[in-house]
Formats: sequence, structure tokens, C-alpha cells
Amino acid sequence: MMTFSKIYFIMTDNMCMNGLTITEIAEILHIDREAAKTRLIRAGIEPKTHAGKTNIYAESAVEAIRNVPGRGRPAKKVKKPKK
Repeated sequence: MMTFSKIYFIMTDNMCMNGLTITEIAEILHIDREAAKTRLIRAGIEPKTHAGKTNIYAESAVEAIRNVPGRGRPAKKVKKPKK
């Protein structure tokens, strides 16, 4: 007979093996964690499950947000010369 803790470990182990966290996605794409989170929101990708407060995304989310453009660098303000 399996105990609760053994069943919980198997369930959480399987959930983590089948998905990626925002931090893991950011590491794969070599971008900031907040940028990865923003791109996921812009692409309309929702987490497939949760592990506590942590969102677990499908592995296909990496390729989906790879094509979502970032904000880019802000335009440089050109100062007008004084007359």
C-alpha cells in the first residue's frame, strides 16, 4: 500500500517532468525572467498546471514565445540644439 507522501512525490515528480517553469523557459531562451513572463502573456499562453504558486507551462511554450517580439530598446531622445 502506498502512503500519501509517496503518492504526492510521484504526482509532483510527474508534473515537473512534463512542463517548464517561467525561470526554466527564460534560461532556455537566454532572456530575463520578467521578459519571459511578459511574452507568455502576450502570446496568450496559459499554464497547463500549477505546483503550489508555481505555474507549469507546456514545453511547446518555448517555441511559441520565441517568435513573440520583445519591446526592444527604447528610442533615444534627441535633444534639440539651443538657439
